[in-house]
Amino acid sequence: MINDDIIYEYEHNNRIVIIGDIHGDIRRFKDILIDAKIINKNIEWIAEPKNTIVVQMGDQVDSINRDRTLGEWEVLPDIEMIYFTNLLHKIALSKGGRVISLIGNHELMNTIGNYSYVSPKSLNNNYKRQELFKPSGTLSAILSQRPLVVKIGQLLFCHAGLTLRHLDILSKYNKDVSYINTIWKNFIKNNAILAEDKEIFEDIILDGDGMLWTRDLDGKEDLIKMLEKLGCVYMFVGHSVVEQVKLINDHVWYTDTGISRAFGNTSYQYIDIFNNQINIKDVLA
Repeated sequence: MINDDIIYEYEHNNRIVIIGDIHGDIRRFKDILIDAKIINKNIEWIAEPKNTIVVQMGDQVDSINRDRTLGEWEVLPDIEMIYFTNLLHKIALSKGGRVISLIGNHELMNTIGNYSYVSPKSLNNNYKRQELFKPSGTLSAILSQRPLVVKIGQLLFCHAGLTLRHLDILSKYNKDVSYINTIWKNFIKNNAILAEDKEIFEDIILDGDGMLWTRDLDGKEDLIKMLEKLGCVYMFVGHSVVEQVKLINDHVWYTDTGISRAFGNTSYQYIDIFNNQINIKDVLA
């Protein structure tokens, strides 16, 4: 088994920029980073403070137009988003910052060979994509370093959302939330899934009600219980598209505003947290 676990918990940070699902739109991703003064047009890290953390909520790939009447917009294939965020994280680290890219259900889909949301331009060569996403592939190596769940101070981040049921399953095996990241790393690098990990893997990661897929989060009472168990006050999720960033049940922030041109939107939003103040920022295309 692999010992170099993915980092789950970080200390409180004065500035966190949160960007929802991207689905291959590297141009709009860069536009957000420039708008937030995280990078300049030369891709230099100019964030203030320097230790700013960017959290991208997963689903960097799969750029097929959700509205088939939309025109062609892709210049680069969707996988360039994975390469770019990997590079940007290295640049950020050199300046004291971080770019945390979460795993979304579409990253999972590609690792298991489900390309149903890949655009014709991005698919191009089916065999080549399989090679990149297979356990020994270049993209799998990058994705194996990425978390499914992260805690920064009292803020929790995951793609679709954690529930009290997920914590109960972990508790059954005397595991904490960070173990989900370990299971993911072992799976994508083709290490054996332990028998005791089977239920956690299937019910929390693969299942339609799992943390990468669910659209049915806990009601307020159970939500508060879940967050209290983890020492958190807010959970940030992507996955479910909303017209505007919104707060549900006083504790869950929905961040996926359909940023990618695959959704046909002419405006979108991101979150910029500075000194504990949550600011919703608008970007016009």
